[in-house]
This record gives sequence, C-alpha cells and structure tokens, in this order.
Amino acid sequence: MLTARLPSSWWLSVPARPARRRASMRRGIRILGHDYPVLLPSLRDPRLHVAVALLTLQVLGQTVLDFRLSVAQILACLAAGALIEFAVGFFKDRVIMWPASGLLTGNSTAIILRVPGTFHGQWWSTHGIWIFIGVVAVSMASKYLIRWRGRHIFNPSNLGLVLAFITLGPQYTEPQDLWWIPLGPWIYVTYAVLIVGGLLIGFELKLLGLELGYMAAFAASAAVALTAVPDHCMVASWHATAMCGRELWQILVTSPEVLLFAFFMVPDPRTVPDGQVGRLVFGVLVGVLSVLLLGPTTLEFWTKTAILASLLYVCAGRFALARLLAPLEKAGRPRAGVPRLAWAAAGVVGIIVLLMAAVPVSAQLSTHAPAPAPELPDGRTPQLALTVGAGPAVATWLFSNAGSALPPPTNSIPVSASTHVWVLPPIPSVTIPSNVMAFDSSMTQEQADRWAHDVVLDLMIESEARRAHDLKLAEDGASGDGLTEFSDVIGQDISAGRQIQKTYSFDSVQLTLFLPKFSTQAPRLIGVTLHGTTTLITLDASGNALTQQTLPYAKSWGLSSGNGGTLNHDVIINNFTDLTPA
Repeated sequence: MLTARLPSSWWLSVPARPARRRASMRRGIRILGHDYPVLLPSLRDPRLHVAVALLTLQVLGQTVLDFRLSVAQILACLAAGALIEFAVGFFKDRVIMWPASGLLTGNSTAIILRVPGTFHGQWWSTHGIWIFIGVVAVSMASKYLIRWRGRHIFNPSNLGLVLAFITLGPQYTEPQDLWWIPLGPWIYVTYAVLIVGGLLIGFELKLLGLELGYMAAFAASAAVALTAVPDHCMVASWHATAMCGRELWQILVTSPEVLLFAFFMVPDPRTVPDGQVGRLVFGVLVGVLSVLLLGPTTLEFWTKTAILASLLYVCAGRFALARLLAPLEKAGRPRAGVPRLAWAAAGVVGIIVLLMAAVPVSAQLSTHAPAPAPELPDGRTPQLALTVGAGPAVATWLFSNAGSALPPPTNSIPVSASTHVWVLPPIPSVTIPSNVMAFDSSMTQEQADRWAHDVVLDLMIESEARRAHDLKLAEDGASGDGLTEFSDVIGQDISAGRQIQKTYSFDSVQLTLFLPKFSTQAPRLIGVTLHGTTTLITLDASGNALTQQTLPYAKSWGLSSGNGGTLNHDVIINNFTDLTPA
C-alpha cells in the first residue's frame, strides 16, 4: 500500500476509521513514473455536512431568498477553490485528493460576497467574476502561505472577504445583506437550516460552546452598547429609515447573515484553539470584538465588514490566547500549577472586562460621524424624507381660493405676476408597487398621491420659470441637483435668445424603488415616475406661439420635504430616471 503525507487542509479531524475501511478509501494511480494515492470523499467528513447546509442556502437564495448572485459566480468560486487545492495536493504533496476544503472556501466566499450590478434572476451573469475568483485565490493562498507551527493562522474565506471589502470598497463589492427577505415561511426554513444545521455540526465537532459563546457575547455586548448609546443608528438598503437602539439590536441578533457567520464561519476547527475552554473564550472574544468594531459604523456595508473583521483579529491572536489559557485546559494538574492558573484566569477576565468597557465608548464615536442618509448620484448625502405630514394640498387650496377672485386664464400658459396661480393638469391615481411597500411599510395611498401632486406642481413651477427666464422662481420648485438641472436649461434658453413654454399631460403615475448610484447597500431611493407627453411651445416676444412639438414623457423624480418657498411643499431634489430600479 502506498503512503503519502496528507496536506494540512481544513477540517481533517474526522473520526478514525477501521484499517480495512481506510484502505478501501485510498487507491493509487501511477502517472509518469510517480505513484499518487487517490483520496476519495467520505460521508463522515464534516466538511461535506457543512457543504450540504451551504448549498441548501444557495438553492434557497436562487429561488426564494432573492440573492443578488448568479449561478455562474457560484460555479466560478467553487472551481477556483477546487483547482487551487487540487493543484497544491498534486504538485506539492503528490496526492490526488477530493478538494473538499477548496470547495468549501469557494462556497463560503460565494454565499457572502456580492458585486453591485448583479441582480436576482440573472442566473448566468459573469459580472465582476474576476472579483470572485480573486477573493477565492487570496483566501486559498493565505491558507498555504500564512502558517504557524504547521497550521494556517486565519480562516481562509474570512481573510479574503475582509481584504476585498476594505480594499475595493462599496463601489466594487458588498457583503450579503444583514436581512434577506420579510418574515414568512421561507425565512423560517432558512432559520431552520442555519440554526439546526449549525448546532448539529457544532456538536459533531465539539464546537457548540464556541458557537453559543459567540452569540451570547454578541447579543450581550450589543445590548450594553446600545443601552449606553441609544442614538447609534445604521442605515441599510432594505429598510426605509435608520435603525437605532432596540430595533437595531433585534436586527443584528436575528440577522440570518450574523447567524451564518456564527454557525458556519467562526467555528473552523483548524483556526480555533483545541481545548474547550479556549474555544469558549475564543467565541466570546469574537462576539465582543464584533460589537466593538461596528461601533463607529453607520452604513450596513461597514457594519458587516466590521463583524467579519472581528474574526480576523482574534485569529491573529489565537496562539497567544491558547498559551494563556493552557493552565485552564489542564486544571487537573498538581497544586504547583494553581497560582499560574489563577493569574491566567484573572488575565482573561480582565481582557474581557476591558473590551466590554470599551464597547460603549466605541459606539459613542459613531455619533460624531456624518448622519446616515441615502446617497445621491453625485455622492452627496442629503436627507431624503420618506414620511410626509398630513394636510391639505397647498396648491389646490391656493387655486380654489384665488380662482374665486380672478378670472380664469385665457390659455394654459401661466402669466407672470407677483402672485402665481398654478393650474395643474389631471393627475392619475398613483400606483404603489409591492417592492415599495416591502421597503417602506408606512407608505400610504394618501402619501403617494401627495408626492405625485407636489412633483407635478414643481414641474409647472419650472415650466413658468423657464418661460419667464426667472431663476429665482425656479428655487420654489427644486433644490440641489434638481435645481441645477432646471437652471441649466433656463441658462441655455437665455443664451439662445428663445422663450419656451412647456406643458404636460400624464397617463400614469407610480412610485419606483431605485438603487443608489454608488453603494447598493445604502438605502433605496423612492422616486415618483410619470408617464405621458410633454409639449414644447416656442414663443415670440409677445407670447405668441411660433412652433409646437409634442414628445413622449417618462421621468422619475426624487423629492425633499419643506423647501418649496412660500408654498412649503416637497420640491424636486434629483432626477432618478437613469438609476437602476431595485
């Protein structure tokens, strides 16, 4: 029987098999004069059990969990991890082996890594495929190159992911959302896979204490931090408003992504201490450090990156931690070891207390960061109010009261005056798609109709400002980038010496959910989308029509509340037409 030195790969601590069964699992093959043992997969290998759980999540993600991940991206990760491990085993260790660890690293990468621009349902998209392959390659390289005493120091996929998120940033990468889909049957199935599968595998590998230690420490530390600093908030792509205090704690503790991290990434037998006490303390430290690192963050992207990075830091100190806790692992030694045991225990407790005391301080730092707000395409972060106060339609009130004292206009073109009377075209009832309601459950038909009314009013104000070449009037209908867009058009008309009146007719109006331009894990943007026609009328100096052109109209506008000058209505702040629908 040929023998070979097995590579130091992930999770080789499987139960011993009888000699006859082990022999049946190994076969040999001769290639170019060299004998290569062939190592086949075993159903008792815990790596296969983890792979089954992760692949189940991938199937759920592609069917009902709406993962923004393609099958091609998953396969690329699996292929990259498998080929690298197979090549190392073949050329370095002279063995042909089933690349279980490489497949697991690739699968772990694929289930967490996302690239902006990939959407659910694009099954064979290769968008950003180089990022997926690069992260797997870096992860596998760390496993073979960054070692101490025959063992790799870092959890491979964890290191590759953290480096990718920090170096490439939210423009090119993003971690999987902290929350996947609304509560319902499929999220409960997902919880069952995560929790039951994770606990069973943890029990099998004697890592149950580590898993429970992490979750308990994470929940307790987050509660301490958010009690001390209740105004610490996080904004996310799947939530209409910033999450703070108790709501943020509930989201973090019950997040499927945090459970995935706790049950399938932290408990890696090759990168945690060997003893049960060391594993428990390891899990507790990762949980406390997760909260400590996310303290200064406000955006979901960096919150998730901070949680992942906590494992990186604790893995870096794993060997020192194991040495510190060695007396605790050997509590049955003679009395001579008791003083050392006491000092070690005191040191561990002191470190944990120090970290927990630093948690509220770290969280306090977040209150000095910029206020969480949706990103706009130009990179600025103005507050985008998603709740509009109840009240009468201001322009309708003005029109109805002024109309009783003034004669109706002779045509549809507003006439310049010290006080404007705005005649709005008919506005269809606003359609509210299901994804808008899922994103912002507080949205009502009344609020949607109010937004549509204000957008149309803003367009009428801009139409009159354009006709009258009145840049000051334009400020009553727009601000920010919206005002810049309208002012540029007025400037072009003035330079060309032309006078143009613009009128509208609308067939349909709906709310639309958009992705921000730069970071898809920033909050979604809700815009008012109008379809219909617009008529451009060129006027002479006396206001008579010279030419007329009617064109299709389809644009989406974003609003900002309370900036409408004397009208005090919502004004257009940005053109969302070119953004990607969520």
